[in-house]
Order: sequence, then C-alpha cells, then structure tokens
Amino acid sequence: MADIKKGLEELAADLEKIAQRVTDQRTRRRVLEVGASPIVDRSKRAIMQFRRTGALNGSIHQSFNTRTEGQAIGWGNRGFYGRFYEDGYRPITGNRRKVGGRWRWTNRRPSGRTIQRQHIRPAFVAERETVFRRMIAEYQKEVGGAT
Repeated sequence: MADIKKGLEELAADLEKIAQRVTDQRTRRRVLEVGASPIVDRSKRAIMQFRRTGALNGSIHQSFNTRTEGQAIGWGNRGFYGRFYEDGYRPITGNRRKVGGRWRWTNRRPSGRTIQRQHIRPAFVAERETVFRRMIAEYQKEVGGAT
C-alpha cells in the first residue's frame, strides 16, 4: 500500500512539472515560433513571383506579443502595402468638387487598383498540418521527449 501511495505522489509531482513546462511563457513562445516559420517561408515564396524591389518579400515576418501571448505574422513598415495585396484594394482616385455642401467624386470609376494576390492565408491553409506536427514535436521535446 505504501508503494502505491509513493508511486501516485511521484506521478502527481511529474504531472505538476509537465504542467509548469507547458504553461511557461518561454516554452509557448518557442513553440509558436517553430509553428509560424513554415507559414512565413511559404508566404515569402508565394509573393516572390510578383516582386519588383523585394521590399514586401523581406518585410514578411513573425512577432510574439507578450501581452496577449500570441504569434502574429505580417508585414513590417516597409511592406505596409502587403495588406493591400492580401485583401485586394481598389482606391477611387479622381477630382472632387463640392456639390450641395458635400464633396463628391467627379470620376466615379476607379483609376488605380491593386490586384488581390493573397500570400499569407493560402500559406497557412497549405502548411496547417506541418505547423501542428512541428508544434507538437516541440512541445514533446520541451516536456521531456515523450512520444
């Protein structure tokens, strides 16, 4: 009976250690970085075919938010226009004039546009299984190599 009690106490202590490792912020950060890297790589490859200067390709990055403890994939300051490519953006440009106290566009047709060239969302969809496998493997490595 004493052996069973001792074994259960050891099991409870081991489970507590595992829980501490899993909830540790450094561990979560490392796991999320490992999971985000395939998405960043694939989105860079997807947008590279449309590159002119390479600024958008070089600005795609991942960042960890310590307040929300979440991983974000996006564009830097030089590649702010990546959002326009991702969502598709059609600005209306032209002359404005005042009609009835309100500003109205005289040219209603868009004269400039950005074609939708999604690169982050398709990369996430394509790499979803790889991301989950890598994250699970990283958690297993951090916890102690249990398979």
